[in-house]
Amino acid sequence: MNATAIIAPAELCSTTSRQWKERITKDLTEQAQEISIDLSKTRFIDSSGLGVLLSLNKTLRAKGGVLKLLNPSSAVAQLIELTRLHRVFEIVHA
Repeated sequence: MNATAIIAPAELCSTTSRQWKERITKDLTEQAQEISIDLSKTRFIDSSGLGVLLSLNKTLRAKGGVLKLLNPSSAVAQLIELTRLHRVFEIVHA
């Protein structure tokens, strides 16, 4: 399985999320089956940032792939739980 690790920005919000998604999408190969997004340095995510993560997840699942969220900071983990997205994403605490 072809795995790719990506570090998320400190803030994944309306001002950064579209540009970040474009960069990721450009850098990903068609063979990428597993993408791990490191959220350990991300201290803020808004609805735009969540939308990007959901979009990447949907795209990967359609190709039979997996999106993993690694080490979300406490604030990000709390938001993911509040929005019930912990049921959608595979979250890994290492």
